[in-house]
Amino acid sequence: MQNFLDALRTQRWDDHRFYHHSRINQSLHLLSAFSFLAAYVLLFINPAAAALVAWLVAMVSRQSGHFFFEPKGYDEVNHATHEHKEEIKVGYNLKRKIILHSIWALSPAILWIQP
Repeated sequence: MQNFLDALRTQRWDDHRFYHHSRINQSLHLLSAFSFLAAYVLLFINPAAAALVAWLVAMVSRQSGHFFFEPKGYDEVNHATHEHKEEIKVGYNLKRKIILHSIWALSPAILWIQP
């Protein structure tokens, strides 16, 4: 159990220090957090609206911050290349985000073709 907690602590620290340098990204994360809180409240009132707020506002703002605004060059503060950071990233690295955003953006076209 201690190994798991140590690994989790390392992943959280890496996430914080490597991927949240941009003030714009930090601001979009704040918007995302407030949107998720609003979605949780809406869940009991209007579940469909909650899903729309969570997916269209919270997730898009959070992931767009990483995708568009985080620097892709050499990380002077942490002495790490973008490639190194992508290699150790847990979850959605840049390649996976491109695939996920593409599927998400093309979903309405699929529904238009086959309702």
